[in-house]
Formats: sequence, structure tokens, C-alpha cells
Amino acid sequence: AYLLFDILHNWDDDNAHRILDRCVEAARPSGRVLVIEAAGGTRGNSEMDLTMLVHYGSRERGIDEFRAFAAPHGLVLDTVTALTDDRCLLEFRLQRSVNRAALDSR
Repeated sequence: AYLLFDILHNWDDDNAHRILDRCVEAARPSGRVLVIEAAGGTRGNSEMDLTMLVHYGSRERGIDEFRAFAAPHGLVLDTVTALTDDRCLLEFRLQRSVNRAALDSR
């Protein structure tokens, strides 16, 4: 398993996709990608979202956004576990095939 703890919200979409690319590449064929973040819509807050945008050009993502964001990498969201008042563990498993066309079109 590859663990990303408060990583993806620090990066804009292009760089966050690159990070996921590398995790999927390393985790093939049967690994998992674990993401711990403040998932917007559950425990995330707009103040942190605005801070991330202003300072890093990045943003907080909701669970559905994480699901959609990870899908082109062949990642399927299996479970969401509340860890603290402001952090969730999102556990992704790898699909057998990756939609490379979807990745290339972003």
C-alpha cells in the first residue's frame, strides 16, 4: 500500500495527477493507494480550501471529487473511514485496466 497523508491537497490538479500516476505505477498489479485528507463535504472546511488555493494553487476535494479524480488512474474507492474530526482515510484499490485515454485527455 502507498500512503498519501495530506499530500494531494497541496498540489494543483496536474501535479496531483502525477503523484497518483507514480503511486499506481509502483503499486501495480495489486497494491492499494491510501489517502488521508480533509475530505470536503464531510469534515473539510472552506477556510482551509481558500488557504490552499491562495498559497499553493491547490484545493480541498470532496469524496466524490476524489473518486472522480482517481478513476482515470484505474483507482476505485473502496472505503472511507473517519479518523478524526477533520481527517478521513480513503482506500483505493487498483482496477485491472487503466483508462489511458482519460488520463491523456486531462
